[in-house]
Amino acid sequence: MIEYRSVVLKFGGSVLSDENAVYRVADFVKTLSEQYEIKAIVVSAMGKTTNQLDGLAHRIATKPNKRDLDALLATGEMQSAALLSMRLNDIGVPAHSYNAQQFGILTDDKFGNATIKRIEMTHVSPLNGIPVVAGFQGVNEFEDYTTLGREGSDISAVWVATVMAADFCWFFKDGGGIYDKNPNENPDARLFKELSYTKMLDIVGNTRGKGQVLHKRSIEYAKKFGKKLFVSGIDDPFWGTLIKARVHGKFH
Repeated sequence: MIEYRSVVLKFGGSVLSDENAVYRVADFVKTLSEQYEIKAIVVSAMGKTTNQLDGLAHRIATKPNKRDLDALLATGEMQSAALLSMRLNDIGVPAHSYNAQQFGILTDDKFGNATIKRIEMTHVSPLNGIPVVAGFQGVNEFEDYTTLGREGSDISAVWVATVMAADFCWFFKDGGGIYDKNPNENPDARLFKELSYTKMLDIVGNTRGKGQVLHKRSIEYAKKFGKKLFVSGIDDPFWGTLIKARVHGKFH
């Protein structure tokens, strides 16, 4: 991946799982910043935070109002962004956290499964350091918080990488890259070194929402915008899967 210089990093909740993980991810970002121009970082909520908030909401109210539920669920990613930004600054990496409103992520009005319409970045300045952006969320025309659906931070990352003109978007998942089988259950599983957008969409469709894959809409947007994606783990970051328009030959 060294041939690509500028990048948006995306850390999933399983990677950014707890307090110790924040330390680890921050140190990792500092190391990567010596090799790449990090345009932005997009984060998911830590660990099971979204599920915990959703459970709390349904204990408080039998049928939570969708607007208020989105306002609550959006706070998980805000916590991650703020904490990671704090730690980065503490170790000498200038960073600045942004929620969806501050970053200008504008969506339609469909609470729980909103669609991004555009990103304005009116209040984003590189002088503040690396933007650490809360994924999964946007704001509608009334400035209500909306969410993009479960695993929607993947969508946020592709959009941010596109508007910031990054060479590629780098996803860090607990399971690493994309395999032909579940590597935890099949020792002979083979890593796809490269996949086309079309093949990746087929894989997502065949898993029916299960397995170590990206959100379907994030791949569709990457294909639409022509944005290269790379999926790996934090332990062996360069052992992963590159997703792009065309793949020549077999890359297993």
